[in-house]
Amino acid sequence: MRRFGRLYGGLLASWLTVIVYLWTLEAIAIFGIRDPEPFLNQFADWSAILWTLVFWTVVAVLIASFIVQFANHQSALLFNEQLVKTALILVTAIYFARWMFTWKLLLGSSVSVRSILLGMTVILALWVWRRRRSLSQSEVHLSSLRDVWFYLTIPVLILSVIALFVTVGQRLLSIRRNQEELRRVVQSEIRNQTIQSRPNVVLIVGDALRAASMSLHGYNRETTPFLERFAQTSTVYDQMHSNSTSTRPSLTTILTGKHPLTHGRLTKFLPPYNNPENLLNVLRRVGYTTAVIASNSDARLEALGFTRELVYGEYSSFRNLTLSWLRDNRVFRVSPTTSGDRMYDELAQVAPFIGFPKRTLGYGSAEVTFDRASELISRLPEPFFLFVHVHEPHNPYWSPPPFRGRYAKIDYHAANAEISSEYYNRYPPRLQPFVDAHRDHYDESIEYLDSELERFVMLFDQNQKSRNSLLIITGDHGESFERGFLNHGEDLYETSIHVPLIVKFSGQKVGFRSAAPVQSIDIAPTILHAAGITVPQWIDGVPLTGEETSSQRETVTVNYKDPEGRKIYNLPTKVAIQWREYKLIVNCASGKTELYDLSQDPGELTDLSSRQTTRLNELWKKLNQRLATQQSARKLICQLGPQP
Repeated sequence: MRRFGRLYGGLLASWLTVIVYLWTLEAIAIFGIRDPEPFLNQFADWSAILWTLVFWTVVAVLIASFIVQFANHQSALLFNEQLVKTALILVTAIYFARWMFTWKLLLGSSVSVRSILLGMTVILALWVWRRRRSLSQSEVHLSSLRDVWFYLTIPVLILSVIALFVTVGQRLLSIRRNQEELRRVVQSEIRNQTIQSRPNVVLIVGDALRAASMSLHGYNRETTPFLERFAQTSTVYDQMHSNSTSTRPSLTTILTGKHPLTHGRLTKFLPPYNNPENLLNVLRRVGYTTAVIASNSDARLEALGFTRELVYGEYSSFRNLTLSWLRDNRVFRVSPTTSGDRMYDELAQVAPFIGFPKRTLGYGSAEVTFDRASELISRLPEPFFLFVHVHEPHNPYWSPPPFRGRYAKIDYHAANAEISSEYYNRYPPRLQPFVDAHRDHYDESIEYLDSELERFVMLFDQNQKSRNSLLIITGDHGESFERGFLNHGEDLYETSIHVPLIVKFSGQKVGFRSAAPVQSIDIAPTILHAAGITVPQWIDGVPLTGEETSSQRETVTVNYKDPEGRKIYNLPTKVAIQWREYKLIVNCASGKTELYDLSQDPGELTDLSSRQTTRLNELWKKLNQRLATQQSARKLICQLGPQP
């Protein structure tokens, strides 16, 4: 047994060195200073991935040791050493090539790959020459792998364990602090007999769910049959617009009631919100149990800045590691991070077993998300606020049978080969048939989401906790398959910003459709008003009561432009204002404007900016007044250019 232990230990130490070396190079490669999460959170997330790789290495080496235990151990160890050195050389070569390509992009065309390679070769040759002069050949041979083991592998493993313990400890302290505060609040509220009358709140956000593709809003395909039936006993706001075209700024708006121009999270690359002036904090302080289910990384409250406001925790319906408790457990959990997702994506390409036995995806399906929501509701103490983010119908526009192939004539992979669904940019007219195929798959995904919403609402209605509840369904932004732009972000046409808003007020039995202009900032005050809580003055929106018929309010939406090459946009490049039937879009860089009469031209095909200058100036004045009230340190500056 001791002999087998020495064999196993020798093999395991060498391959753990390879794993840690690979992981270290990957950590260096994926780390970015623009990632919104604190470095400790990122390192803990990387550590969770590292220990999953360690787990599989331990298993694989154990199996190999059983196979070779009957062979000559010395020969086996020598052969293994050669394999390990080969693996280290290959890993080094791969990341060296990767870094050369990155340097080429960073330094521009003036620097050739050949000169970079030559310079690195000279540096490497000098290092080898100095090492050979200081050590004899035998010392180099005997101590090279041992050096890596003692000076890299062991320190990295120790640091990763420390990071995991510190992160989990911080989380435990935060949960205990929130729960103790909630206990005090609940005891006080029960004495005042107010907490028992407050409704449970379920807020569901469909990612990239646009109104233009929903039969609920007149689309020619029957994509939302359940929501049409649900609307018969709910309130539907036909003129609902998001205040941003990107998930993180939009969700920050929804969970604060503040406009992006107020809360300052104008793009997804800016730091998280991290301010107590938010919906979850207000609800928690009056006795609500707050919890979240996120179905992709952009919707994680860790990335938004609200995790400290959670009493019950945050659950994800995506990215399953083998050691799933490191990410999925409510208490002993390490939150996924942006850089960790990048590491996971890249390592999963060469180690697809990293999520075994569960399916490894960058998002959770609606079925999984709503299953978790239903199970969580049964355990949440009342009153509760549950925020559910659903990935569908966001790209890759996936849906299972019988929805898959219902509308699309071109297979998803065939369309994606011509133009990727992750192409957040403009495309030439020749690719429109393939973009149309993506739109077909998008419609299928909406129909799938509608069916899962029906299943969830049916289960929720069977729960006694639904008797006094507020249920809200909306989207964070829209999606574009028209006008030469695929996906969402840059454009501010109706397809990109007109989203659904369906509110089922507590006890509501009769449906109502409102044509009043409403926006994302109105969701938070609506929840607070329905719960009988005074709406704070820092909220920009107004509470909706289900009786709105008309309004003179303007809606302001900012865009998010994806990076182009090495250029990253830290501020929106366009802003739109809609007032009454008119809509003005301004390009902040060039000052170019577009003006549309949505009552006569809902498709925004006729630009009136050169013909109706009076109306254009009227909307520009309103927009300028709004821009002048910006409160954040990072302000959007937008100038009106000369008009034709």
